[in-house]
Amino acid sequence: MSFSSKVEIKGKSKVLKAYFDALAPESELKTGRAGYKLKLDKDKLTIQITAKDATAFRAVMTSLTSLISIVDKTIKNIEDS
Repeated sequence: MSFSSKVEIKGKSKVLKAYFDALAPESELKTGRAGYKLKLDKDKLTIQITAKDATAFRAVMTSLTSLISIVDKTIKNIEDS
């Protein structure tokens, strides 16, 4: 059994680049069980997630959502100051 998902983040290119830069280092890590690929377009960041089992899929999703949350909070703090 395998698992996959596609996540799209839409927004301004400058903001999308911040997400891309935060997520890119982790995308290079290959566990053999799971991973993800990034594609940055003008107005959209696409994250393609694949995993061989549910536990690995959940681990990748947790890692991604944590990094996305950090970037989101950082951007909001910058905008609010």
